[in-house]
Amino acid sequence: MKRSKITFLLAELILVVFAGIFIHQIFREDVPEKRVAVIIQNSGDKRWDGLINGLKQSAKVNSLHLIICNTDDIESAQDEKALIDEQIENDVDAFIICPAPGKDTKDMLSQIGDIPFVLITQDVYMEDSSSPSGYVTIKPDNYQIGYTLGQQLLRQDAGGLEGKSVGVVTGFADTEESVSQKNGLKDALDGSGCEIRWEYSRDGEQDICSMVNLLGKVDYMVVMDTYALDELGANAVDGLYNGAVIYGMGTSVKSVALLDAGNIACLVVPDGYGVGYSSVKEIAERLDSRWYTMQSHEEHIKTIYREDLFSEDVERFLYSYE
Repeated sequence: MKRSKITFLLAELILVVFAGIFIHQIFREDVPEKRVAVIIQNSGDKRWDGLINGLKQSAKVNSLHLIICNTDDIESAQDEKALIDEQIENDVDAFIICPAPGKDTKDMLSQIGDIPFVLITQDVYMEDSSSPSGYVTIKPDNYQIGYTLGQQLLRQDAGGLEGKSVGVVTGFADTEESVSQKNGLKDALDGSGCEIRWEYSRDGEQDICSMVNLLGKVDYMVVMDTYALDELGANAVDGLYNGAVIYGMGTSVKSVALLDAGNIACLVVPDGYGVGYSSVKEIAERLDSRWYTMQSHEEHIKTIYREDLFSEDVERFLYSYE
């Protein structure tokens, strides 16, 4: 009799546990997912494929609802503020933001208030670029991107670049990304004997090839903007654009295809997937606990030559861009 009573009590206990789990699951399914707005330049551009794959995969794992805002070029803090205000009115719970160009962006972001946000791909632009803004930022090491491209130029040129000329193309001026990349490139080339003959920062969707043609011939072009790299690479002939060998930073499948075709000599690829995945993870931790302190960090970059494309390591890295 005693044994039967113990068995009955254990059975009752198991039923209570299962009932608790069942009830918890019902209420859990009734709780709406937190909503996170993502604001990036030209959100439909293919250069963001890896980043958006990372965002979506992490959102799925962390049960968040992403709102990827439909955007064109965001050329100022005012443009970005209008997008942010619109999403605040829609009661979003958090933001993931690629900061707009210009020194006003830092102050604009301070007006978001208590809504948590993470910056991605770059920090905000400040005239003193030697120190970070203090905002949580998940990005590649933009200085290292420029420095790595400069190192590759030095390694691949048998003459060590003595007497050679270089043209530099970056994305929007007055961004941390462009400033840091140029600083890294210049530090890598310092003392090499080469001349940086011209620098050009892309502004909107102008004809980049026409603009570069006006700047004059050089031996090498270092192109640290995916849009410009893909356009110049697509118009290269026999591996040269107007006599220049192209080294570049790219984040699109087209950039990889141009490397494979020999139109680009060397490609540095930041881990966009990692940036996207980690940014959502930080936001998820913060939304789960208001006491959680979000952390900035930098994702790695990859240097790829044509002969590397079919290595297992590179194929695994590029898988997120497909």
